[in-house]
Amino acid sequence: MTVTLENNKLRVVFSEHGAEMVSLYGKEKQFEYLWQADPQYWGRHAPVLFPIVGRLQADHYRFAGQSYEMHQHGFARDQDFTVVKQTKTAVVFELKASNSTKEKYPFAFVLKLSYTLHAESVAVTYTVENPANQKSYFSIGGHPAFNLYGRPSVGFCGLSRRINAT
Repeated sequence: MTVTLENNKLRVVFSEHGAEMVSLYGKEKQFEYLWQADPQYWGRHAPVLFPIVGRLQADHYRFAGQSYEMHQHGFARDQDFTVVKQTKTAVVFELKASNSTKEKYPFAFVLKLSYTLHAESVAVTYTVENPANQKSYFSIGGHPAFNLYGRPSVGFCGLSRRINAT
């Protein structure tokens, strides 16, 4: 399933699988800014990296005396998220810990990805909630790939990031 947000400048499409942005189309320049996941090179668009960013040695780690297997960049990008809120200009995707995630990551969590469409930009907010009384450990990130091939005049003005740790 996909979710589309659109205004007079941009059309943004998201997949519920991985809560991944799969299209960022600029209407004025008639240009697709997001990489279109050519599997010959890289079959993703903008995956969410959670609960790890990067790779573990031998794809394993130990916590509280138990061994866990987790592949590069974690599992969120390969999970189906639930749309918990949607308006014309925003969508919130949610992923909760489950039996299958606890086989790889023993912590309770609620991961929310909020995308908000502005006049000429899209804001992304990552929220990780810990519903348990147990300390948890994670890292989180985005891995967007942009489509600039053949368009040297296309640039990114005002690309920024802001992190609010609460």
